Amino acid sequence: MQLQGSDLATLNDGQRLAVLEALVVGVVADGKVTPPEVHRFQEIVLALPWGLDRAVLQAMVKGAHERIAAMRSPAQVQDYVASLAHRLPSAELRDKVVYTMATLMWADGEVHPAEKGVLGLLVIAFGITSERAEAIKAALNMTEPPMPPTTTGN
Repeated sequence: MQLQGSDLATLNDGQRLAVLEALVVGVVADGKVTPPEVHRFQEIVLALPWGLDRAVLQAMVKGAHERIAAMRSPAQVQDYVASLAHRLPSAELRDKVVYTMATLMWADGEVHPAEKGVLGLLVIAFGITSERAEAIKAALNMTEPPMPPTTTGN
């Protein structure tokens, strides 16, 4: 269920940027970035074929982080998440993005309540059904579920 190079192959630049931004959200969701999260983020991001020079990729990550950090209101966060959902073209890709984000959040051995909240928001915004959310949880094989149960079935 992890993102793979083939998942990026058919995406346009805006869609690839949405994937990258979602991964940045996964690292910064609880307001603290731990070394294990950074290490896992680099493992994932550097393994994917973005079609960009590494310096450009790093600049994009920095820009995404700055945009996320500048959000001050719940409405801004909701609009941003809706934008991510709109730019990810398929349910399968959205599932993989949420799964990969959860692995980033879990990299330090815990999923902070703020991270769970972000995952729950993304599950709803991405239209992930409760069945697919349960499949993602099962694939994560964590001792603590990273996402709250969903009550909507899309």
